[in-house]
Order: sequence, then C-alpha cells, then structure tokens
Amino acid sequence: MDINLERVLSRLEDLYQCGAQDDGTYTRMAYSPEDVKGRERFKGYFRKLGLKPRMDEAGNLIVRLEGEHPNLPAIVTGSHLDTVPDGGKYDGVLGCVAGLEVCETLIESGRRLKHPLEVVVFTDEEGFRFGSGLLGSGAMCGEELPISEADEDMYGMTRGEVMKAYGLDVATVPGAERKKDSMHCFLELHVEQGASLYKSRTPIGVVSSIAGVSRYEIVIKGEANHAGSTVMADRRDALVAASRFIAAVPQIVKEHGNAYTVATVGTMKVVPNSVNVIPGTCTFHLEIRDQDGKMIERIEKKLKAQLEHICKEMAEECSFERFSYHEPAPMAEWVRDSIEASVQELGIGYRVLPSGAFHDSLIMTSRFPTGMIFVPSVDGISHSRYEFTEGEDIGQGCRVLLETILKVDNMDAPC
Repeated sequence: MDINLERVLSRLEDLYQCGAQDDGTYTRMAYSPEDVKGRERFKGYFRKLGLKPRMDEAGNLIVRLEGEHPNLPAIVTGSHLDTVPDGGKYDGVLGCVAGLEVCETLIESGRRLKHPLEVVVFTDEEGFRFGSGLLGSGAMCGEELPISEADEDMYGMTRGEVMKAYGLDVATVPGAERKKDSMHCFLELHVEQGASLYKSRTPIGVVSSIAGVSRYEIVIKGEANHAGSTVMADRRDALVAASRFIAAVPQIVKEHGNAYTVATVGTMKVVPNSVNVIPGTCTFHLEIRDQDGKMIERIEKKLKAQLEHICKEMAEECSFERFSYHEPAPMAEWVRDSIEASVQELGIGYRVLPSGAFHDSLIMTSRFPTGMIFVPSVDGISHSRYEFTEGEDIGQGCRVLLETILKVDNMDAPC
C-alpha cells in the first residue's frame, strides 16, 4: 500500500491555480471567491470517493471516513487552504491534500481503520484579512475568540457581512467546539517554512514543539529639535537610541539563546517623522520566539537591560511593555514517538526540531494529542510564490503520515 505521488502533485497544482489573480500573483484570502473556489474543488475530490464534506459553525471543512468502530474517537489530520497575499503552493495545502491522499489510498487498498479518520480544512489560519488568524482551530478547541460582527477588513467590509456571504454567523462560531474525547489525536503534515531540513538534506522533520511567542511595545523618548541647528553633542535622538538597541538584538540572542531562539523588530513609528527634525519618539515592536518559556524570559531580561543601558547613556526615557504572549506548545509525546517510529520503519532520514512558525497545531495542542511532520522548504522560502518543496520529499511526507495513522490506529492514548 503506497500513496500516489503524481496524484498529490497534480492536486497541489490544481488548488494553486484556484488563487490565480489577474496581476500574476496567487492568493486565496480567507472567505474570498478564490478561497471558495479552492474549497469547492477540494470537496469535489472527496465526493468522487463517495465521502460527503460538511462545514461546521466556524467554517471548517470536515470529511469523515468511517472506521470499523464508529464510536471510537477520530484520528484527525489536515491543515488549511487559505494563503497570505501571493502565497505559496504548499503552505497548509500540503497537509490537506496529504489527508485526502491517505483516505484515497486506504479506500483503494480496501484497508479499513479501527478509528474513524477525519480530514479537516481549517478556516482563516493566516488571519491577514482581519488581523487575527487560527480562527477555525481556535473555535474547534473552544478558545475565546477576539472576533465581532463589526471587525473590518482592508476593504472596509465587516466580519459579519463577510461571514454571512460565506454561509456563517459570527454569533454561532463557538458551536464548532469539539469535546476532548472526540479525537484520538491530530496530525499535521506541513512544509518547514525554514531552512534547517533543506540545509542538512534531511527529508523529514519530527516536530518537538511549536515555539512560544512574546511581543513587546518599546517606546524611546528623546527630544525633537531642529536638525540643522542642533549640534551633535546636544542631541537626544530617539531613532539613534532605537537603532543601537536593534543592532544589539542579534548578538544578545546569539550569546544567550540557542540555535532556534529568534528575536525580531518588525515595525517602527518615528515622531515627528520629518526629514528636518531630530526624532523625538520612537515606538517599535519586538518579538521573541523559543520553544522554552524560560528562554524567552531570559532573552527578554537581557534585551530590557540593554535598552535601559543605552537610554541612560543617551539621557533618554524608555518603556518596555509586553502586549501578547503565546506559550510554547509541545507535541504530545506518544504521538511524536509514533511519528518517529514510523519514519524509522520506513527507513527515511529525519531529525527532531521545533517549529518557529505558528500552525493550527499550536492551538490543537491545547485540547488534543497533537503531532507535526515537516518536509523541507527549498532555501527555507515560504509565504511566497517562490516557495518550493521537492516532489520526492512530498512523497516521503505523505508516506510518513500514512504510516503514522496506521500506527496510532492500533494504539491506546495514554491516560
């Protein structure tokens, strides 16, 4: 029993074309006509197998292949079909198509699992339309979602009207919640979206955890003054202080973090933002990611001390406030071990590594035993039309997913 790689690759291309835009880019924004087209195409694959897709209250597509014992909790696999602007062919989509391929392979071979097998396409994973993602998985896990009818997207459309056109009601989204005992485990196959596997020429990554993320707003206050008549010795330039701090970030992470610790400054606002005025205030956002919460705290303390040192030296004021935090999400040990055992039995090279990017699996770990399988991203490129994963690696990932599903089907989840 083996997967049909040609079929998988054909469907990845087919779904990618559903996002083709007139300007040559490829985007399937959540709830857009392109998203609807992709989901309809995906549902059509299952209908040809005699399986009936359904949509829950959050917009998640769910397809169920019954097992020998329908009352057993389901083995669930899947990912998402929505993309970022001009996104890639594999991010999210691979996990959905691989789940479909596992179902079709089982049906073709006449193999029936003990547990039901469900394939889920989560809605609005990327979140760029309304500014918050992981909606489908969050609703499934019973999270309190920060959404309202009045939320506006970049086109000025409200979430209420967008979701209504999609066949959904914001008020009933919590109805998508699933009980803990409804799932045996959740498995997600995904491209790495980093370069670790590609650089090491490793076909499979067994994910140990999804990194936690801590975000901070930093404000530096100097003194706005005339850029022509204020000599350098008299300046209290907030942008210079900010620049010194940002330049120190990589070295502090290198000295005090590990190979997967990252810190990024990605936004900045300068006031008064005029070419002939010394910047009086700089406000920017810092993000720290690591699979260990204590490491995040350690880097935070080191960076905060560096900021205070710079501002004291330059006679400027500063504040360093955390505004959001997601705890690291370790994969369930028994599920991770099952993936690792499957890779070993298939004789495929692998390494255990954390995920620095968010995935629906991040949320799923909060309620269900979860495991992730990575395949390489060429040059580590993702969230881009240049995202690419070799066909051979895609095939290996699908085989590992199939083998892991067969393995966990014969396992009892630890109490």
